[in-house]
Amino acid sequence: MTKRGSSESGFTLIEMLVALSVFSIAALALLRLDAFAIATAADVDARAMAELVVQNEAALAATDAGAVVRGNSRRHVTNGGRTFLVQRTVTPTDDQRLVRIDISAIAQGAPGRAMLTMVKRVQ
Repeated sequence: MTKRGSSESGFTLIEMLVALSVFSIAALALLRLDAFAIATAADVDARAMAELVVQNEAALAATDAGAVVRGNSRRHVTNGGRTFLVQRTVTPTDDQRLVRIDISAIAQGAPGRAMLTMVKRVQ
């Protein structure tokens, strides 16, 4: 039988198992972080698209030469391959020459949502 000398070095089986378990825990944590980053990027993308829809609707409301109809309206808008529910609320202000227009867009099947308030002069 040979005895192990003090000059020999190496890892024992237990040390290898501990190192592998620590590595696997770190790898699992990185995988969960990656999935969270992907989900967050999708949320940001949906919110940005909803903001674009709201700004487009505000531009349409600002440039509409027709009479402003007070009250609530809802319609579906498709933009960028996604469908949004656009809600528009027109209310009078203290100044009879102005109306307040609240516009919101909610993405169908995604967490994207945006809101915008504007004031428009009426004739």
